[in-house]
Amino acid sequence: MFIELHILQNFAPSNLNRDDTNAPKDCVFGGFRRARISSQCIKRSIRTHDVFKNTIKEAGGDLGIRIKRFIKALSDKLKDRGKDEAVSIIAAENILKCLGIGKTEEQKSEYLLYIGSDELDHFVKLITENGNWDLMSQPPNVKLEHEGGNKKGKKKTQKELKKDYKASFPDKLQKEFAKVISQNKKNARSYAADIALFGRMLADNKNMNVDAACQVAHAISTNEVEMKMDFYTAVDDLLPDEESGSDMMGIVEFNSSCYYRYALINYDLLKKNLGNDTQMADAAVTGFIKAAVQSVPTGMQNSTAPQNPPSYVHALVRTEGAPWSMANAFIHPVRPGRNEGEDLITRSVNELEKYFSALKDNYSDKGIKSDPISTVFLPNRKDKRFVDLIQETQTALKNGSQ
Repeated sequence: MFIELHILQNFAPSNLNRDDTNAPKDCVFGGFRRARISSQCIKRSIRTHDVFKNTIKEAGGDLGIRIKRFIKALSDKLKDRGKDEAVSIIAAENILKCLGIGKTEEQKSEYLLYIGSDELDHFVKLITENGNWDLMSQPPNVKLEHEGGNKKGKKKTQKELKKDYKASFPDKLQKEFAKVISQNKKNARSYAADIALFGRMLADNKNMNVDAACQVAHAISTNEVEMKMDFYTAVDDLLPDEESGSDMMGIVEFNSSCYYRYALINYDLLKKNLGNDTQMADAAVTGFIKAAVQSVPTGMQNSTAPQNPPSYVHALVRTEGAPWSMANAFIHPVRPGRNEGEDLITRSVNELEKYFSALKDNYSDKGIKSDPISTVFLPNRKDKRFVDLIQETQTALKNGSQ
């Protein structure tokens, strides 16, 4: 079963998601330049939004954190249990080594880790209980490169060192740690809700990998975009009256666009990632939809205040058939007119619904169990309120699961 989300959201002049030159991200689609917001930016704004976090917490679920400061996070939890700070750091380092992950000189993991709060707590429990503390609080017995090198007499590579560190821990303990972060047919466990949705990938330890239950597309403008520049100046408040001129000046690029946003959730995979907990899966879907509608990327909000909610939200629940992105509804850019009902938003809605109707006529709408639409300030329409869209989607999920 799939949940599809189609959103049209028109933003006032803004720079929500910048590239390496601080210009708004863009792309070419259909041969025309479009404004763009990256999928990574959208996903972060959703998973960090209060409405998503509160929905998960109210359902009793767990949330993940994306960190390089794994050693600090874990050692702080050990200190809270009364363990010595220096020894706690050694134990936290040992967990990293046991997972096959290296660390930097700044006591950080070599790359960002996506870890659930519940997973951190399980690590603490394993370290401090079952007689493991004496082992985990001591540096592992591993010969470093300056103490002999590898079998060929050469300096050990980082990969070889990681393997040696991992092998220095008992197999039984390694398996216990693996259970904390992995899921298999015999071990159906629940990941943090955001990890269950967005997945996790780690090349050095495939046990940590989680297949994402959610796909999020780059948001692209339905209209052809032109980038504009704002030349700004700032004046010293204590500038003497006899002097003139600016004490700072610069240029900021921006645009104004109506974005088509698309997201897809594989409900069956989401349930699997959440330990087959249907109630938590429903909460994750609800929190995701609410946050997708309410969240706004944080780029330059203080200088542009782009708090423009979506004008059109279409949630679709499908029990069979292939999902449909509607991006090709805008292969030709939408151009507004000057008459009533010819504005950019209304015309974008018309093109989207015309394309959706064509897809249903050609490929059949069999398997679509629910497709409520919520709109704001669109002429001659009587669509649902957003709260009713959420309720209808929840009902369709329950009926489809039976």
